[in-house]
Amino acid sequence: MNALPRAFLMTALAATILAACSPPEDSMAPAPRRVMIETVSSAAPQSEFEFVGRVEARQTVDMAFQVGGQLTSLPVTEGQPVSEGELIAQLDLEDFRRAEREASVQLQQARNDVERQRTLNERGIASQAALDNAETAYQLRVVALETARRNLDYATLSAPFDGLLSRQLVESFTVVSPGQPILRLYDVSELRVSVPVTETMIATLGADDVISVEASFPFLPGQVFELEQRELITEPDAASQTYRAVLALPNNLPANILPGMTATVRAEFERPRVEGANVRIPVQAISYAADGHPSVWVFDGTSVSRRLVETGDVRDETVGVTEGLEPGERIVTAGVSALVEGMRVRPLEEDG
Repeated sequence: MNALPRAFLMTALAATILAACSPPEDSMAPAPRRVMIETVSSAAPQSEFEFVGRVEARQTVDMAFQVGGQLTSLPVTEGQPVSEGELIAQLDLEDFRRAEREASVQLQQARNDVERQRTLNERGIASQAALDNAETAYQLRVVALETARRNLDYATLSAPFDGLLSRQLVESFTVVSPGQPILRLYDVSELRVSVPVTETMIATLGADDVISVEASFPFLPGQVFELEQRELITEPDAASQTYRAVLALPNNLPANILPGMTATVRAEFERPRVEGANVRIPVQAISYAADGHPSVWVFDGTSVSRRLVETGDVRDETVGVTEGLEPGERIVTAGVSALVEGMRVRPLEEDG
């Protein structure tokens, strides 16, 4: 055998041996990633909700003088109840009284001038124009006296309703400007509870669906108080993007409940007006596509694929899915950030 056939034979033999020793192509593929898989189940419409509410006064008014001056009297103290018409603050009245006296004297002088000009006009001594000027000056003095008396009244602040003095905003003997807040007054004739409401609840629940709304306080264990609906603030909060429902507490409360206190509010509804979420899944099962749209990873038995979904409300660490997912499908619920399209995965619960 010459050298060329021998070399060819040796090369073929080596190739055969290497092929026999190499692992099959499938054994070179990475092992399936182990992930947590859950089967999606139907979500029953929620009929009971719990909120953290805050007690509010029926209205809160920052009292201010309509004139400026030195604050000389603050006969009430913070936390004190006040009655409608009760004096709550007063400026130094001396300058206002002086202005009233001056305006009164000037008015009398203007009245005398009108009478004199009228007499002279009747005798043909004074012109009609002089009489008209005197009458105009008199009317201006009438207005000046009315203004002085009004300013004297404005120098005293009285409670516009029965309420509670919440806060004193300036100290006595301070020189204040017109419109500067002096005292904060709560109207506690009806205490109310404000609760945040999501856009989903606004869209799916109506006033006619309400069965009951009750409030409880941690310092009154075992006691609940029925609430009455008052208003819905339809401008969303800039930070939380929630709306605000305002409900009234009963008048016969057994404790000194004040604005700013926290209440637990439980509401029960008949049923949502629309079906709402088809399913509920763990919050951690949601990932986001490149455009920021929420999605889930659906498991087909061997690999995963991304599917865009529409989400609803979040509660108890779950999120409602309104579109894109059906009961019975299997999704990845942990480790979603490491997944890519078509990746082979294996459920954690499988043995081996």
